[in-house]
Amino acid sequence: MSVMRQTRERGSCPRFFSPLALLMPLLIGLLLLQLTVLAQDYVPGKAQALLTITRSLTPAEIAARDTKQKFEPPVGCYLGAFIDFDGSLKRPIPDVNGLKHQDSVPFEKIVGKPHSMYFFYMGYGRRLPMDWMRKQAAANKFVHIAMEPNEGVEIVKDDAYLTQLADDMARSGAKIFLRFASEMNGTWSIYNRNPAEYRRAFRLVYEVMHRRAPNVALVWCPYFTPTSNIASFYPGDDATDWVGVNLYNVTYHNNHLSEPAEKEHPCDLLNFVYDRYSARKPIMICEYAATHSSKIEGFERPEFAFRKILTLYNALPRLYPRVKCINYFDSNNLQFVTERAYNDYSVTDDPLVNDAYRYATSEPYYLPAPLPDRSPPIPPAPMPMRPNEALKGKSTFSC
Repeated sequence: MSVMRQTRERGSCPRFFSPLALLMPLLIGLLLLQLTVLAQDYVPGKAQALLTITRSLTPAEIAARDTKQKFEPPVGCYLGAFIDFDGSLKRPIPDVNGLKHQDSVPFEKIVGKPHSMYFFYMGYGRRLPMDWMRKQAAANKFVHIAMEPNEGVEIVKDDAYLTQLADDMARSGAKIFLRFASEMNGTWSIYNRNPAEYRRAFRLVYEVMHRRAPNVALVWCPYFTPTSNIASFYPGDDATDWVGVNLYNVTYHNNHLSEPAEKEHPCDLLNFVYDRYSARKPIMICEYAATHSSKIEGFERPEFAFRKILTLYNALPRLYPRVKCINYFDSNNLQFVTERAYNDYSVTDDPLVNDAYRYATSEPYYLPAPLPDRSPPIPPAPMPMRPNEALKGKSTFSC
């Protein structure tokens, strides 16, 4: 992870279940009512709320959501996280490179649901942590690698290292999402200087992986801003399996009181990438988090994270059906990061934030494990009410 990233960086007693969860349906209803009224300025004639009913999808509706890319679920959204910088977790496991990863079992007990994947950062040029990857595959998890050529994409060549990397990935036995050189559109990124050279390197990695490691899906992932140069870095539909985006909700950008960000809506941060690429590729939110404690404020703001997490996770199945994966950056940067240590993003060290995350991810739509390659089960999904739709039995509605 780069330490020069704008607006984000890289505990305490875990709560397995809070009494607050009993009030969560009421709190959710009040939140949605508030969002309906306050999320945007009123525009005459424009709908401000959408009524949905959770039901099984028709074959045509399933086909409309499926771009049929590698590992893509026809319907639903894989649940992922980064947990290595969570201070509430106390079972670090070192990999062959000496990097420590947190065991997912305690995390899943705290948040109440298994996750499909956990990601880690890996510098280009390092050897693959085969032991850790095989452990994840044995636990029926995807492996998500955020690979960073921190010396620049110019070092990426068709050489022995890249060949060995692909062959090791093929031998790992894991299903792998390889997120190569993300946030290239930001000036804080070393990959930002030459879009043509970036595209060359990405296409080369795609070609080698496609040829030697068919168990790898390549993810191209800009940051949500700036948007003006994102397209110049896109390697092309023929060299991309998934399109990703990183986005964060903070109270202040860059730890500056002159850059307030409290009113930023998480969906607005997603819209540019989704609108431009989702018709052709499944979308992965590779990193998302909302702060509940910032260095610049110096006090806890769990209600801020509560609102943002519930807003985004409730919006995805209802408004963004081609977001097929979301990864939460569960990290207390105030504790674990030395540079740009501005926010605590953890979902395990505050009961209100934990309850929000538990509730938001509890829908069957959020998938707890990789789906089988053939005849995957299709979860029910919240769908817009159809005109004159006849209802029988018990129905679940949402706004």
